[in-house]
Amino acid sequence: MPLPKIIHQTQTQRALKRGISTLTQAVAPTLGPLPRRSVTQNLDKLELLDDGGVIARRIIALPEQDDDVGAMLLRQVLWRMHLQAGDGVVTTAVLYEQIYKEGLRFIAAGADPMRLRGRLQDLLPRLIERLTAETRLLSSKEELEAAAFSVCYDEEMARILSEALYTIGPQGQVDVREGHGRGMEYNYVAGCYWKGGAQSKEMLRGGHRQVAELHDASILVTDMEIEEPAELAPLMQLALRCGIKQLLLIVASISEKGLSVVLDKRISDKIRTVVATIDEFHPGDLHQAQADICLLTGGRPILLKAGDSLETVAAGDFGGARWLWVDESNFGFASGKGDPPAIREQARRLREIYRSTEDDDTRARALNRLGKLNGGLATVYVGGIAKDEIRQRKELAERTIRALRGAAAGGVIPGGGAALAACRDWLLAEADCFDDLESRAACLILAQAAEAPMRQLLANAGYDPSEIMAQLTLGDSKGGFDVMKRAFVDVAAAGIFDVAQVQVEALRRAVSSAALALTIDVLVLHREPETMTEP
Repeated sequence: MPLPKIIHQTQTQRALKRGISTLTQAVAPTLGPLPRRSVTQNLDKLELLDDGGVIARRIIALPEQDDDVGAMLLRQVLWRMHLQAGDGVVTTAVLYEQIYKEGLRFIAAGADPMRLRGRLQDLLPRLIERLTAETRLLSSKEELEAAAFSVCYDEEMARILSEALYTIGPQGQVDVREGHGRGMEYNYVAGCYWKGGAQSKEMLRGGHRQVAELHDASILVTDMEIEEPAELAPLMQLALRCGIKQLLLIVASISEKGLSVVLDKRISDKIRTVVATIDEFHPGDLHQAQADICLLTGGRPILLKAGDSLETVAAGDFGGARWLWVDESNFGFASGKGDPPAIREQARRLREIYRSTEDDDTRARALNRLGKLNGGLATVYVGGIAKDEIRQRKELAERTIRALRGAAAGGVIPGGGAALAACRDWLLAEADCFDDLESRAACLILAQAAEAPMRQLLANAGYDPSEIMAQLTLGDSKGGFDVMKRAFVDVAAAGIFDVAQVQVEALRRAVSSAALALTIDVLVLHREPETMTEP
């Protein structure tokens, strides 16, 4: 059992450096179109991985307690990058390690860590502006496919996912599921869906498919728990008076007694009613789902907290859709009768939330709601030979979709690390403009780091990075080396792209986090540190 202790400089710096290097060396071989692999032992089985984010997550703790702190600092940064961008994890790790390692050299030479951190942060916005100077928006499906390939390095997956995103738009709803064949396929349907499902199999009249389909149906949404048949009587009488023939009733829950009313043949022959629930564990998500359904269908939610009851429901509270379906675990509809300007305004607000927030969960929720408001659903089926292969390809497809959303929204830059490496000359020139040590050091640190991703990519492909980079024109973001074709190319003309938002996020996280790590002077190590599986 390790002993509790306190570690001071310079032992702290050495421990952090070892931990950061250990984790970086575990994920760095997976960068590029010709990656190496990592084997991890997960419970009772071995996994062959080439996903830097998953590899970092599998590393729970290092044997040496001192080194483990540095590894866990980096691990948290990488997992956040994985969740938000879907790509750029290894680029983040390589940049982080290089910045920290070079920063220690200048601190040893007399640079003040706090001032150095400030100079690195001050330089970051201008470096990002330089990095994205040649950003181009994607204008065709072929360019979207090239961007997808730069993430997944799988031609079939790049083709399928680019077709799906091109069809539904960058914020459309994409559902990735396990397929039954060896390849991939996708289908597209107009409309949107929620997890939930019918509360009785008797409502599903779809033969073996077990799905209920309603046409020109009315929809009523409520948060009420229906226990007694008498609670439904006023609602069904109103529906009969309004001439409603098909009804989807979305409730919090319903008892067997309540179901007996809508399943009674005397009523069901006049009004075919399907009762469903929304499967959301977070109360806020449930309320948002209820509001979005009403917005899309033109109805009004019947809420207990607003003082409503099923007796107070009016004809105008019903929403409507031209076509809807319900099965045991989902329900959805198309051609809702909501107000288009109101839907567009809500979509605008959600896009603003998605762009402005830094919280990963908030971004994911906003994107999920936005996809439903856009009114199109693409379902991608991922196949393979073995179950583990299908699972890994499914995870790869999901993170490729996240990166593609960024590419479609924010454009792409010259790939293969060329755009970042081209910033080196500018950084070296900037260093000559400063007299103080910390400002010059910040420029030189980032100049060294700018080349690191391209060097790692070339090394992974089996080339000598110094030999290849010596033949490139420094400062030219168009020039690069295609490791697949083994030739020097114009990377943009060759269709080699990096997603601009991913590269910017990788650079921002690496610089900010590594600069913070440079200011750590003391490590307090406990006898039994808490172990977390989630970064």
